[in-house]
Amino acid sequence: MAHEIGPLLKELREAEELTQARLYQNVLSRRQAIRLEAGETDIKAEHLLTVLDRLDMALPEFQYRLQKRQPQVAPPTPQTAMLDTVAAKLNTWLDADMTPGEVRAMENFALGRPFFTVNQIKTLMTIAARLPWDAYDRLTKKLAAQLADMADMPGVQRLRYTLYFNKTMFSLLGGLPDTALRLVPQAQALASDRMDDQIMLQFLQRMAETLVTKDPAAVYTATEGLITHLRGLGLAMMADSLIDNRRHMLSSVNLHPRWTPAELGAAARLFAIVPWELKKDRQGYLAKFPGLLAALAAAGQPLSAYRDVY
Repeated sequence: MAHEIGPLLKELREAEELTQARLYQNVLSRRQAIRLEAGETDIKAEHLLTVLDRLDMALPEFQYRLQKRQPQVAPPTPQTAMLDTVAAKLNTWLDADMTPGEVRAMENFALGRPFFTVNQIKTLMTIAARLPWDAYDRLTKKLAAQLADMADMPGVQRLRYTLYFNKTMFSLLGGLPDTALRLVPQAQALASDRMDDQIMLQFLQRMAETLVTKDPAAVYTATEGLITHLRGLGLAMMADSLIDNRRHMLSSVNLHPRWTPAELGAAARLFAIVPWELKKDRQGYLAKFPGLLAALAAAGQPLSAYRDVY
């Protein structure tokens, strides 16, 4: 297996469109790099770690790929620096503004590559939500297949759970409760025993089951107990998140009847911690919340007046 290290490094290097000179700078000479990638010689452990760091790949993943040893095809240039900027923005706030160039870079990277490293998958978990649904669906299917092939690798089950959980959530936010119903069991099969996993999965399942009935009252009844339970546990922010997501999911299928005081309170508390510097047009953003400005106008109060309403 020692002489398979070089050919695998070559495949990974070409996948990132790196030259030998750049990847092996201050590590190997040109002749040594050629011989390594041809499988004619080995590489010292400390040098391998340096090279893997430049490839953004952890040693356990490299060892795993070495055992599987499957040829890879070189993808288009990933524009890594721009993707890092996008990921940093969206890690701060999922609704942060993005430039057209950032959106293009994200789509090209997500849909143009034949495979991703685990670190790249983690980045994609963050940025995928901002892709159009068709592109998001194609990407998640690609990631699901790759993660299934790596199922026995440490940490991968959690990534698989996150993938299916996120897709269930985004299906509901996108007005696709039937799709969410099909995805919930896949997320449940990969979930841990953690309380937050179990509560969130119950929430998504109840939302999917009741949204397909097109009965708003049934949605509120099915989910209110979970929200009350979270408040009792002192998890106020998580409770507010469920209230806001429920409102959004109802709106996505045109079933949100009106803004309740609790929904206005949750929005007020969530907006109070938003990094507004990442959103140029605050009023324009608020206008994207159906009925919010009308509800505030009817009440004759600003949203901040509801911060203590639960």
